Amino acid sequence: MNAKEVLRCYAAGERDFRNANLRGANFRGRDLTGADFSGADIRSATFTNATLRGVNFTQAQAGLQRRWMVVQLLLVIVLAGIAGVLQGFVGAFATIFIDGSTEGMVAFSVYLFLTVVTYAAIAFQGFSIRAFGSILIAFAVAVAVAGAGAVAVAGAGAGAGAGAGAFAGAGAVAGAGAGAIAGAVAVAGAGAGAGAVAVAVAVAVAGAGAFAGAGAVAVAVAGAGAGAGAGAGAVAGAGAGAVAVAVAGAGAGLLLSLYVGWRVLKEDKKFELVRGFGLVLAAVGGTSFCGANLTGATFSGACLKSANFPNSRQQATVFTHICWKDAKKLNRARLGFSILQDKRVRTLSTVPEKGYKQDFSEANLRGADLSGVTLEEANLTRAILSDALLTGAMLKNAILTEVQAINADFTGACLTGATLEAWNIDSTTALKNIDCQYVFLRETPDARGNRERRPHNPDKDFQPGDFEKLFKEMMDEVQILIRNGIDPIAFRSAFQSIMEQSPDITEDSIKRIEKQGEDVVLTLQVSEDTDKADLERNWDDGYQKGLKAGIERERLASAPKFEKLAFLLAEKSVNFENRTEVMTGNDHSQRINIHGNVNQSAVTLGDSNQVSNQINQLGETETQAQLKNLLAQLQAAIESEPALSEEEKTDALVEVAEIAKAGQSPTDGPMKQAAKRSLNALKGITLGLDQTTKLATAAKGLLSAIALLFGL
Repeated sequence: MNAKEVLRCYAAGERDFRNANLRGANFRGRDLTGADFSGADIRSATFTNATLRGVNFTQAQAGLQRRWMVVQLLLVIVLAGIAGVLQGFVGAFATIFIDGSTEGMVAFSVYLFLTVVTYAAIAFQGFSIRAFGSILIAFAVAVAVAGAGAVAVAGAGAGAGAGAGAFAGAGAVAGAGAGAIAGAVAVAGAGAGAGAVAVAVAVAVAGAGAFAGAGAVAVAVAGAGAGAGAGAGAVAGAGAGAVAVAVAGAGAGLLLSLYVGWRVLKEDKKFELVRGFGLVLAAVGGTSFCGANLTGATFSGACLKSANFPNSRQQATVFTHICWKDAKKLNRARLGFSILQDKRVRTLSTVPEKGYKQDFSEANLRGADLSGVTLEEANLTRAILSDALLTGAMLKNAILTEVQAINADFTGACLTGATLEAWNIDSTTALKNIDCQYVFLRETPDARGNRERRPHNPDKDFQPGDFEKLFKEMMDEVQILIRNGIDPIAFRSAFQSIMEQSPDITEDSIKRIEKQGEDVVLTLQVSEDTDKADLERNWDDGYQKGLKAGIERERLASAPKFEKLAFLLAEKSVNFENRTEVMTGNDHSQRINIHGNVNQSAVTLGDSNQVSNQINQLGETETQAQLKNLLAQLQAAIESEPALSEEEKTDALVEVAEIAKAGQSPTDGPMKQAAKRSLNALKGITLGLDQTTKLATAAKGLLSAIALLFGL
């Protein structure tokens, strides 16, 4: 079945292409959403830039067609042969310096030293910047030592006579130069030879198979022997010792190459560069998914050796919610910059039960399909789980500290005993039907051994649905940490700032105020669409402005007293002038001006007669008449309340006047918001009183009635 037939059937509504022979088929840029290619032979097929959403590739055979395998095998043989010959010649090069002369011995010593250093650096540090730095330092040291020897020889020659000294110095300098050349050859030859053989072995095993890998080794050995013999024979007068040196050098280089090849196949990160080259060459001509949209695709049980998944030139490959369960030889595919480059992620995706007690700290699992995986007692600290599917996942006793789980789906997952300290979730995180008896909100116990278990009672477990309710409530909260206790004026300034930003925030938004040592945690209830980061920034800005005002600070020693006072402080306006402008919409209306600092304000509209005048200016509609009566009662209750200081009475009367002003247009949006703020401020003032006082008793009914008149 060729590509044209598949596309024709697909256009007619056919989706079943199971077990089809699609070798070399070209589906570049095509939309094959929902097609079933399970069991199909897709070797060397092209799906570049195709839309493959929900496509089933279960048990499919990807990789290379035979003609591409032959080409690859020839490439391996050529590469291994060249590398082997190079190793042989590098070994033979050492025989040049075995001539008995002083300069020859210097050069040979430099060559031997740098060869050993290069081999050791590659073996222990891999093909890395660190290894390159080690070799460079060794090269500089060797050349410097050779130069120092040259100077010493020249000095000794000068004592023997001018002519003899010149001859000795020239010879020593020549020896130093020869040493530098020998060192350069040693470094370049050892590194290039080892890398080339390793790449050849990696290509052979990743593509053509272990048999080809063995062949590559044999070719390299033959090439090394030939190169060593030819190189040593080319040196005039080279004896058996020189040939032995050449063969030993070539053998050592070959052993290093084989070691590197072995570490590459073990996916040692130090040799990732070599492995990358090997995978690129091994995937030439293989099945291509470059730039394809693979959202929701299934590769369960598929053989993916030599498949290509990197981005195409036109677009990125989409790896969202792909099922890789039991996929074979995924480590021999080109995976581009996907999350599967991490061996831990690749193993978990293909063998879901291998996540037990494993370390996935800081792993990128964004968009992964982890449905049903076993992550019991796994460490997922600071892992990225955003957009991931974790439906039915086993996360019992797992550590999810600082996990990013925005838009993750935990439906049906088991989270009993999990640690959820500072995990990041929001309204898009699915927490339906969670199987959970209890969780911990701290990873390490505090001084009392407390890990913040939820539920708190160790004899109590969550009932079905309790987990979702708890964390749904927490998602609609903002917690603000206030360091070193509370400054009342700064608190008032900050609360005023966030109320102006979010009119839905009132004193009723304060859920909890908790002391934690010298600090205080304020918890606010917010709506789902609240920008929590922006709200906290506004709070911090407002709090700092309050601190800079230089007003005498007060600190609360107990949470119960503070909770009442916090409401009072939060609702008192810092800048009444701005509020008046909002209500009137112009700069020509009568304003309420603050003189001096906030704590000692002198309000020009603050006396009783002016407040009464403001109330009497209300219109004659039924609503305004009722409002006038209620405000008059409220004014009288405030003026006669002995528990209020004169300053507090002034503040309260200002709020009454503000409500009266808003009552001129009680259905107007800005006026209603202004009235709401003043009502909240008055509620805060009454919360600071004993609830048996006359004003506190009267305010409960009066403020509720006034709110109803404004439709609040």
